[in-house]
Amino acid sequence: MVFKRRVQQSLLRRMLDFLWPAKGFARGWRYIRHRIERLNDTPSKIALGFACGAFASFTPFFGLHFVIAALLARVLGGNIVGSIFGTIVGNPISFPLIAGSCMAIGNALLGRNSTTTDGEGIIQAFVDIGNVLKEGVLSAVGMAEPGAMTWVHARDSMQDFFTVFMLPYGLGGLVLGIPVTIASFFIVRPAVAAYQKRRTEKLRKKKIERAEKEKAALNAAE
Repeated sequence: MVFKRRVQQSLLRRMLDFLWPAKGFARGWRYIRHRIERLNDTPSKIALGFACGAFASFTPFFGLHFVIAALLARVLGGNIVGSIFGTIVGNPISFPLIAGSCMAIGNALLGRNSTTTDGEGIIQAFVDIGNVLKEGVLSAVGMAEPGAMTWVHARDSMQDFFTVFMLPYGLGGLVLGIPVTIASFFIVRPAVAAYQKRRTEKLRKKKIERAEKEKAALNAAE
């Protein structure tokens, strides 16, 4: 390939570039839109897949959004690749806003007067509980370092975490995620349909031009 990188990027570097493009989000969004429009599927299935990804971005299962999006698309008959692209709704810029809003709405539904609505703080809490779970598992299998958290303490921390964070975040995510999911579908479907129509018309014109050139060449040969 002429434009192939001389030094291949690592998997971690490619993942970081996907989450935070080095050349800016505007260019990244244009690239993703272009890739979505060029997917080989019907506009409805592509839009449904994207909507599944958008919905997954509002769930409290950080690190599993790709998996959740793909499973939802598989079950509902949407385009799986489109669902992966749909998870871009949850990105480093939007996640703090999503997390804070989900927690605020979830706590309100549960009748709680909680102050845990700081987006970045909530995301950090998910990171911290991941470390707690890691230490607890290592302790359970006898591989923890001296002084590390025991499995019993890790289990109690996870139970508290579910009550304080997971439950309200999940409820708030449903309230916010459903309208965003619906809006994503009705935004993406006409955009893809319009692109596919333009592409079909362009290919039709090229076919006609090619046929006319071939006809002209035959007439000249005669």
